[in-house]
Amino acid sequence: MGQGIANYLATSILFFVLLGCSSVPSDGVSKANEAEIEYCNRTLQNGDVLFRMGYGAVSEWINQRQKSKFNVSHAGIAVHIQGKWMVVHSISGMLEAQDGVQISTLPQFILEAQPKSVFIMRYNLSKSKRLAAAKTALQYWQQGIRFDHQFNSNDSTSMYCSELIFYSYRSILPQLQANHPDYDFQALTDTSLGNLIGLSIPRK
Repeated sequence: MGQGIANYLATSILFFVLLGCSSVPSDGVSKANEAEIEYCNRTLQNGDVLFRMGYGAVSEWINQRQKSKFNVSHAGIAVHIQGKWMVVHSISGMLEAQDGVQISTLPQFILEAQPKSVFIMRYNLSKSKRLAAAKTALQYWQQGIRFDHQFNSNDSTSMYCSELIFYSYRSILPQLQANHPDYDFQALTDTSLGNLIGLSIPRK
């Protein structure tokens, strides 16, 4: 996602928010995603990247314009904290109460996903290196990094969701740097870099 789409995407998000588009349907979500929550709870490792396809017009807009062969509109990094799996991710304040890098519980992250849309990328790195990426993501959260509404991937002072993952992994996964500054979900889901894991892999 480059600078050229920044104004259009920001305007589109604001338009959909003003229309009152909900990110999650009001019924059936919890039961529909229980299997994915259970699977992730027993499968995740620190530094795994979680992808999901959300609800609503904004998620569909993102999915249609990103180049990955998988249905995805959002991503975050898994980290185990005090016996629980959490997800570090970045969301616009026009869609959530908090703007920028934040932490959600695993159920919170998955309950905003369409059923059978959640999957994991585990990069071909040692556990210690993937843990280092998770710790870097946590540092961005602690720094209060805001959401990158300009979608300027050359500037790490604010970050959108895939930008957070890129900067968390860039020093230990040099192959990602070849995609800079035009990386998107296509680069992050490149199977030459790791393994895709999940109950289902939602291909387009």
